[in-house]
Amino acid sequence: MIGSVRIRPLRSDETSDPFGDKGEPFGDDGKGGDPFGEGGGSDRFGDDGGKKGDPHGGKGRGDKRRLPPTRRLAYAAISAALSVVMITIAAWLPVTAAPLLITNISWNAAMEKCGFGYGLMSMIASVALGFLCSAANVAVLVLVAVVFVPYSLLCYGLSRAGMDYKRALKAALRAVIIAAFGALEVLIVFKIAGALTSVGDYVSIDGIISFIAGGNFALGYFAVTLAVMVIFILVDLIYCYFFRRVLDKLK
Repeated sequence: MIGSVRIRPLRSDETSDPFGDKGEPFGDDGKGGDPFGEGGGSDRFGDDGGKKGDPHGGKGRGDKRRLPPTRRLAYAAISAALSVVMITIAAWLPVTAAPLLITNISWNAAMEKCGFGYGLMSMIASVALGFLCSAANVAVLVLVAVVFVPYSLLCYGLSRAGMDYKRALKAALRAVIIAAFGALEVLIVFKIAGALTSVGDYVSIDGIISFIAGGNFALGYFAVTLAVMVIFILVDLIYCYFFRRVLDKLK
């Protein structure tokens, strides 16, 4: 025989993909080149193909079946749509914290299940559309942009670092970080509120804080900061509880 050609049988996982795995615009080529953290090799966002366990419990991230591009896009789109609805509810109904916390869970679920890039796209789209739907409520827009977007990114980073409330040391570290974040948010919101209330005949934010402590601004600011730090830790506990259950339900 002059020569022979060996025909390799087609495996079941090599079926044709209408979206083209090798030509996937989001880099899903199974070679670790996915900029959104879904490649099969090394992941700069921490998805190392199953060598690390899921910080939220359950199976390792590498043990779950890799989501196809269509499902990832669907999850990101659903996350954005749900977030827009929650931002609109927070802007027009007398409820604020719960809808915006659901928004955080939605963003981070998209990041965990689909990759950081898909979750970031969902966040940007929902914030932009939420601003269009809620432009009349400045307070909610400030809360979303200044508090809940940074909080979502912080939670994602803590999740990748494996910091949760399951073990005492990591729980203490996470609580300290969240408390420090709350104190920083008090300062940022105070500066923004001071700038907004200084224009026109608005009530002075300094006067409100001073009134809390009977005219002592420093004591009032300390009391407000301490209360916000405690509230942030409690909100973070609620977030972690529901976030783990949402991830367990998603396939």
